[in-house]
Amino acid sequence: MRAIKAYRSILLLAVVFSALAGQKGAFAAEEINVSKAGVAIHGYDPVAYHRENTPVEGKQAFSAQHDGATYWFASAENRDAFLQAPDTYAPAYGGWCAYGVRVGRKFNTDPQAFGIVNGRLYFYLDLGTQKVWEEDVARNIAIADRIWPSIKATPARQLAE
Repeated sequence: MRAIKAYRSILLLAVVFSALAGQKGAFAAEEINVSKAGVAIHGYDPVAYHRENTPVEGKQAFSAQHDGATYWFASAENRDAFLQAPDTYAPAYGGWCAYGVRVGRKFNTDPQAFGIVNGRLYFYLDLGTQKVWEEDVARNIAIADRIWPSIKATPARQLAE
């Protein structure tokens, strides 16, 4: 009888830890702005922003995983560059709108509204928001960098409440 109770306790703990591990994965997914299919940057190539300074649509055939998100690339060469240095090419703030992060929110972004500052890729809600951000880039980055750790794992819908 004692062995059965111990077994049930161990089984219950395994179920609880398994559920908690699943929750962690769900929260991690909120850190990066992805589509319902898990694709980041609306399918645009993060390496192309750096190399060509323009948005270039990626192809599903050239994809890679990083931090729970799928990134698409225009070429195998860009995918391989990303895999060698993902933190160099992955967007700041998980691809959420940089200005949104600055004000404690997570807004979706327009892949056409982007900027690269000191080698770091930033996205914005739209081109108008980008212009506001660019009025004081250094200050905006400092504020967003300070706020990001506190909202990083919070679902976007909770930040709108």
